[in-house]
Amino acid sequence: MNTAYSSVVSVSIEGRTTHEHLTRTYETHVETHGASPSLQQLFETARDAASSDHDRAVISWLESVVVKESGRDGDEAPSTPPFAPHHHLTGHIIKHHEEYHHKSDNGVFISPIFFPSEDSFGNFIKTLSNAKESLDICVFTITDNDTANAVIQAHERGVRVRIISDDDKSEDLGADVKRFARDHDIPTRVDGSPSHMHHKFAIIDDALVMTGSFNWTKGARYQNREDLCLTNSAKAVRAFKEEFEKLWDLFEEFQL
Repeated sequence: MNTAYSSVVSVSIEGRTTHEHLTRTYETHVETHGASPSLQQLFETARDAASSDHDRAVISWLESVVVKESGRDGDEAPSTPPFAPHHHLTGHIIKHHEEYHHKSDNGVFISPIFFPSEDSFGNFIKTLSNAKESLDICVFTITDNDTANAVIQAHERGVRVRIISDDDKSEDLGADVKRFARDHDIPTRVDGSPSHMHHKFAIIDDALVMTGSFNWTKGARYQNREDLCLTNSAKAVRAFKEEFEKLWDLFEEFQL
């Protein structure tokens, strides 16, 4: 928790200090929503914890002054929460998904795009190309050459790329999964069970998730009605990361 909010006077509230009460409220919000609360929500938390109307009035006065000062000299009040997680892809998503971008008060966004659309595909490729540290891909199959090249280029520029795919689809004509492992030494594993590995998601730099019906194929790019959503929700990132690691360990014996 930011030190600016950690110096609350310690007054007992039902066996807990005010500091403990506010800290727990803050942490519960982060666990539930996957990001830190906005400034307004922090003030509301403080008001809820106040023990008198006088204290609540003081908090409201302080909130009004903070909002007023933040908008002084023509500057807009900050729309990004003080502790919102930042990622180098956020600007890219806002720029390329402007008409779809929906951002909540706590800094979490979800950006849906739809196919077939070359504009949507361009946004998809640019998102892959902006990976800086890691790219964990878990998809049914990859057959689109531009997509395959974006993955290979990420690997070549030092991004840690890992791929999980379906064993049956890796044998299809035009499938790129074996080529990733054989020709480019990209760590790749496949599902060797009778069922299919039917996920379609990617985790970028452990900060963003792309997921939806969109297969990474020529058919999905040019013909099918598909969808893809990108979000920076920490809760979503954690869940998809756990699923990826579980499958990575599960499919180890089927390594190509």
